[in-house]
Amino acid sequence: MYCPKCGRETESGGRFCQWCGADTRVAPPRAVLRKRVGDISTEKYAGLGRRIGSGLVDILFLILFDLIAVGIISSISSFLQRPSPVSESIVMLYQYYRHVPRTDAYGNVVNAAIPSQIIFSAGLLFLLIPWIYFAWLESSTNQATLGKLVARIAVTDMQGSRITFARGTLRFFAMSLSFLTLCVGFIIPAFTRYKQGLHDIIAGTLMFRQDP
Repeated sequence: MYCPKCGRETESGGRFCQWCGADTRVAPPRAVLRKRVGDISTEKYAGLGRRIGSGLVDILFLILFDLIAVGIISSISSFLQRPSPVSESIVMLYQYYRHVPRTDAYGNVVNAAIPSQIIFSAGLLFLLIPWIYFAWLESSTNQATLGKLVARIAVTDMQGSRITFARGTLRFFAMSLSFLTLCVGFIIPAFTRYKQGLHDIIAGTLMFRQDP
């Protein structure tokens, strides 16, 4: 077992830590045990600046993946000799901006409040791809998205261990609340005890610096 005060491993049968003498039955004052799991070191929390840097890199990668997805969809649509829903969505948004009737690729007027082409494109580019990107990579062996790898940040649960895909999913969708708070949820790591954003608090996750 680990001491709740100093974080060092001590005898599981004893009541007091053999290193610092603290009562091992007392709830730990910190949120996470100091340890190393593989290459993930839980020694220093990732601050706001490093989080912002990793977020900007992640946005660039997401744009790249979205462009790749658009290219694949356009190629498949061309092969099937059907209009690309992404292209139709762009045209419809432009028509809406110009206050002219929205039409599909065949010239038919679309009266739906939110056309299915826009729902498909928005769901794919702004929901499905980002969700898989964040939840899958943060629950992978590296415990980090590509942006976090660049910034040398790892995501863990409250015990400093690798998170599950389900927790990564919860963390991703909780980000919407951080956006809804005018991005205050992304700024509060500068003021919270464990440098957690609103989505970290909801998902029960922590972010640690992986300095060499």
